[in-house]
Amino acid sequence: MITATKVFGRRKESEEAIGWLTKPSVGDAEIEVSKVSVISIVGHGGMGKTTLAQLIHNDDTIKRHFDKVIWACVSTTFNATTVIRNILENATWATNGASTLDALQKILREKLDSLKFLVILDDVWEDKTDDQWGKLFAPLRAGKNGSKILLTTRMKGVAEMADQVMRGENKLLELQGLDEDDNIELFSHHAFPSCGLQDDAAFKRTGEQIAKNLRGCPLVTKVVGAHLRDNMRLDYWNEFLTQSLKHFYGGSEDIMDVLKLSYYHLPPVLQTCFRFCSLFPQDYEFEKNKLVEMWVDSGLISQDAFGTQSLVDVGEKYLLQLTRKSFFDLRFRVVGLVAQEVREFEYYVMHDLMHDLATNVSFGECLRMVDGGSLENVPSTVRHVRVEYIHNFPVEKMKKISCLENLRTIIVENNDWGVEENIDILNTVEELVESSKSLRLFQTEMQHRSHFASKLAKLKHLRCIMLQYTCMTQESMSGVFKLYHLRKLIWRSTKIGSKQVRDVGYLDRLQYVSYKQSSGGGCSMVPVARLTSLRVLQNYHITKRKGYNMSALKDLGSLRSLSVDTLENVDNQEEAKKAKMKEKKCLESLRLEWTGCNGVGSRTHELILDSLEPHANLKKLCISGFRGSRIPHWIAEPRVENLVKLDFNFCEHIEELTSLGKLLKLKDLKLRGLIRLRRIGQPLNASGDGRMELFLPPSLQKLYIQQCLNLEELPLLPPSLVRLDIQEVGLIRLPRIVKLHISSDGSISSKWLEIMVRSCQCLTSLEGSLFEQKQCIQVIREMSITDCMHLESAPFPFEEMNELREICIENCPELRLLSGAGDKLPLPSLKTLAMGRCGDLELLLLESLQVFTNLSNLSLSNCSVVESLPSADVFANLTSLRTISLNGCRNLSSLGGLRSLPRLEHLELLNCSKLAEAGLSLTFGVSGCEEEPGSFKQIKSIRIDHPSLLLVEPVRSLCPTYRLDIEDGSEMLDAIEPWLLRNCTSLQILCISKVNLESLPLSISELSSLETLRLHNSDQLRSLPNVPSSLQTLFIQKCHSELRKKASERGSLEWNKISHIPHVQIGDYSFRKGEQYNRKTHILELIRSQEQEVMNHTNKTWCWSTA
Repeated sequence: MITATKVFGRRKESEEAIGWLTKPSVGDAEIEVSKVSVISIVGHGGMGKTTLAQLIHNDDTIKRHFDKVIWACVSTTFNATTVIRNILENATWATNGASTLDALQKILREKLDSLKFLVILDDVWEDKTDDQWGKLFAPLRAGKNGSKILLTTRMKGVAEMADQVMRGENKLLELQGLDEDDNIELFSHHAFPSCGLQDDAAFKRTGEQIAKNLRGCPLVTKVVGAHLRDNMRLDYWNEFLTQSLKHFYGGSEDIMDVLKLSYYHLPPVLQTCFRFCSLFPQDYEFEKNKLVEMWVDSGLISQDAFGTQSLVDVGEKYLLQLTRKSFFDLRFRVVGLVAQEVREFEYYVMHDLMHDLATNVSFGECLRMVDGGSLENVPSTVRHVRVEYIHNFPVEKMKKISCLENLRTIIVENNDWGVEENIDILNTVEELVESSKSLRLFQTEMQHRSHFASKLAKLKHLRCIMLQYTCMTQESMSGVFKLYHLRKLIWRSTKIGSKQVRDVGYLDRLQYVSYKQSSGGGCSMVPVARLTSLRVLQNYHITKRKGYNMSALKDLGSLRSLSVDTLENVDNQEEAKKAKMKEKKCLESLRLEWTGCNGVGSRTHELILDSLEPHANLKKLCISGFRGSRIPHWIAEPRVENLVKLDFNFCEHIEELTSLGKLLKLKDLKLRGLIRLRRIGQPLNASGDGRMELFLPPSLQKLYIQQCLNLEELPLLPPSLVRLDIQEVGLIRLPRIVKLHISSDGSISSKWLEIMVRSCQCLTSLEGSLFEQKQCIQVIREMSITDCMHLESAPFPFEEMNELREICIENCPELRLLSGAGDKLPLPSLKTLAMGRCGDLELLLLESLQVFTNLSNLSLSNCSVVESLPSADVFANLTSLRTISLNGCRNLSSLGGLRSLPRLEHLELLNCSKLAEAGLSLTFGVSGCEEEPGSFKQIKSIRIDHPSLLLVEPVRSLCPTYRLDIEDGSEMLDAIEPWLLRNCTSLQILCISKVNLESLPLSISELSSLETLRLHNSDQLRSLPNVPSSLQTLFIQKCHSELRKKASERGSLEWNKISHIPHVQIGDYSFRKGEQYNRKTHILELIRSQEQEVMNHTNKTWCWSTA
C-alpha cells in the first residue's frame, strides 16, 4: 500500500501511535496471549484516519517490530466471515476455498500462531453487538505476546466495543483537525496551479482565510482547493469565503454540504460518471481501463460532443479531472513477481465520504443489489444495475426489478463457484435482459444457455457483451455479429466457422474482440480491414490471402496495441508499406514477429522492417525472429525517441547494437537469442581524452540478456540500473557501473540493485567488475550466480553488503573467495539463502547460519559436504526461518536440530538418498502427536520424494500438518498410514504421484479435514476408497480406464463415492457433484488457486510446481 505522494501534518499523531504500538506491553511476558492490545483512531469522516493508518502501516519501525502487518478494509457491513477472509487475502494467505466462519477462523488461527502481528482494520462501523466482534477476535488471540490491533472509526462506540471484547491494554487516539499551518499548506498544494498565483498577495490572503475556515478537515480542504483551482477569479474566491463557508462549523452535515457543493459545480458529464461508481462497494479498487470502458459502454460519454476524438481518451481525461478534484484517489500496490519482474498495480479508490455522496446523488439512477433488502421500493427510473452474489437472491426478490424497462447497464457477478446455478434465477436474469430494449452494457458471470445469444441479438443498442463463462454455438451468435453499435465482444464458442468470422468483420465499431474455442476446428482469423475503431489487436496472422495481409491494417488508425506474427508472408517492402504504420499516432505498443522462413534474404528482411516504421509516439517495441543483420534505421537514428521498452528475440543475424545509447528514455532492454551478437552500446568519448567507451541508454533500469553466446563484453552500465539479468552469455568479465551519483546527504541515488548471472561458462573471474565498486555493493539487494562452472575468483566484500536480502549461489564448483572473510559472514539483512556446489563459499555460508538471524528461507541443493543439518543451538536462534528445501544432498543422513526451529512452516526433502535409506529400516510406533520439549507445534506443508522420509525424525513427529506432497508413491505407500492417521484432523491437501496401486490406503477416508486430493500417473488405480465429506476437489490424472468408466456411470459404486464432491476431474471427465460437464479448464484453475497456500508468502525458488 502506498499513501498519497505527500502528507501534510499528522507527525505528532503518527509518532504517538507508533510509539504506543512498539513499546513493550506492561509486563509483556506476563500478559495472557488472549489479551491482544487495541488502539483506536477516532474522528469525523474526512479527518485523515485512513491516511494516518497508512503512514503507520508503511513505517519502517513498524515493519521491523512486527512479524506481520496486515491491512483490511471493513466498511459499513461488519461480518466476521467477510473480515477474516479479507485479512487472509490481504496477508497473501489463501483461503483454500473455505467459506464458512469456522473454517476461516481455523486458517487464520493457524497462520497467526506464534507471530507478533499488527492487524489494521480500516473504517469500522459496528458498535451494536459484540457477537461479530467476538467471532472476529477469537482467532486473533493466537498471536504472540505484543501483537496489536489498530482500527479506524468515526464512532467512539466502536472503540469501546473493541476494548470490551478484547480486554487488553487499549488506547484511544481522537483525531482532530489539522493544525492551521498544515491545513494552509495542504490547501495551497491543491488550490494553486503552477502559474505562481500563490505569490499573489490577494490570492494568498484569501486562500489562507478559506483554509482557516475549513476547520482542519483534510478531505474538504483538498476538494475545496481543487474546486477553486478551476475558478481562479479573486471575486469568486471571496464569494466562496463569505457565502459558501458562512455556516461551516466542521460537523458531518457541514462536510457533506461542502462536498455536494463541489459535486454540483462539476460539469454534468463528470457528475454522471461519478454517480455510476456508486454501483460498486466502498473501498472498491477501480482499474483505469475497466472503469473508463464501462463509462463508454454504458453510454455515459457521447460521441457527438467530441467528433473524431476517442471516447476512451475522453473518459481517461474525465477520470484524471475527477482525481485532480479529489473525487478519486490514485494508489499503487506491488503485486509480486510476474515473469521475474516486480509489477505495480495502479488503481483508483473513492473516500468513503465520496462513496456516501455518490450513493446519495445516484438514488433512482443506480442500483447496487447486495441482498433482498436493497430491492425494497426500487424506483422505475433506475438505469444501471449491478448484482453481487446472484445466488443470494430468492427468485421472487429478483422479479421485483422486472419493472425496470429502461436499463442501460446490467452487471451480474457470481462470486461463489461452489453454488449450483439456479435455473429460475437464470431465467429471471435472461427475461430482464430481454426486456431491456435500451441496454448498452451486459456483463455476466452466469452460465447462460446457447439460445440466449439470439435474444441479445434483438437489443440494437448493445455496445458491450461479456459472456465470460457461457459457451455459444456459431448459429446462436450469428445475430450478435450484426449489432451495429457493438464496441466490445467477449464470448466462448464450441466452434466458429468461416462465415461467422466474416460476420465479425462487419462490426465496424468494434474496439475489442476476444473469444475462446472450447473444441478444435474452424477458422480463428478475423478480417480486420473494416474494424477501424479497434484499439487492441493481438496475434494478428499475416497471410497471402486478400483481407488477411498487411494492407488490411492500413485504416486501423485507432490502435493502441498491435501484435503481428507470420511476417514471413510479407514478400517485399512495398507490401509492408501498405500497413501505414507511421500514420498510427495512437500506437503505443507494437510486436513484430517472424515465425518461419520464406526463403527471402537478409537484405529483404531489413527493407521490410525499415518499411514498418511506427510513429514516434511508440513506447514499447518487441521484434522477434527477424533475419536481417542490422537493426532498422528508425531505431538507429533514432526516430522512436519515446521508446521506454525494447525487446529483440531470436534475431539470429544481428551482430551489433551500437546505437541503443541514443534512446534516451529507454528503461527496459531485453536481448534474447541473438546468437551472433558481439557488441552493444553507443561509443562515446566521455572522458575527453580521445578514448572511446561504450555506453548504454542513460535512463536504463533493467537489462536482460539471454542466449547471446558470442557477446563477450558489456559496456559501462548506467547508474539508473536496478536489475541486471544475464543468462547463457559468452561474457569473460562482468561490467562496471558508471560513477554513481551521491546526494548531498551522502545517500546513493540508486535505491537497490539486483544482479542475476546464470550459465555463463566463459566467466572465470568477477575481478574488475561492479563487485569491486564500493558504492555499488552497498545497494545490492539480491545476488544470484548459478551454473557458472568455470568461475574461480569472486571478490565478494560481504562485510559491506548490508542491504543484501537474497543470495543464490549454485553450481559454481571452482569458486574461490578473494576477500579476507572471517569465520562468519556478517549479513544482518539476509532473508533468503540458496546454495549448493559453490566451492569455498559452501562451508563458509553453512558455518555462518547461526548469525543470519533474519533468515526466512534456506535451500541447499547438491551439497555433498552436508552430512547433518546444524545443531539445535544453531536452529534455536533462527526464529524467522520458515522454509527449508533440501535437494540432492546425497550424504545427508541426519536432520540435526531441526526440531528446535520455532517457526518452520514448509519442509522439502528430495533426492536425499541416505536419509531415505535411513527411513526404510524404521516403522511407526506410538500413535498420536508426540509433544517433546522444544518440538514445533505444527508445520504447514511437507514435500518428499519417498514415503520412507515420513519415518525419519523429526518428520514423523510433525503434527499437525496441513499439506503433504509425495513425488514418488510407487513404494511403501501403506507404511505411511500411521502418519496419515496422526494428521487425520489437520491434513487439508494431499498430492501423490506415481501411485503404483490398484486402490488407495483406506486411511484416506479418515482424513476428516481433507479438502483437496490430487493423484498423478496412477495408471493401475481401479477403485477409490470412501472419501471424507470434507473433500471439495478431486483430481486424478492417468488412472485406469476401468475407474474412469465406473465413475461416469450414475449409481455405480465409484460414482456414489464422488457424487457429493463439488469439483472432480478424472482423466478427461469433469464432474460437479456427480453431474458430468465440460468445464475442465475451470476445474484446473480452481485447483491451482486452492493450492496457492503452499509457500504462498514467497515468490521465487521456494514455490514448487503442483501441475
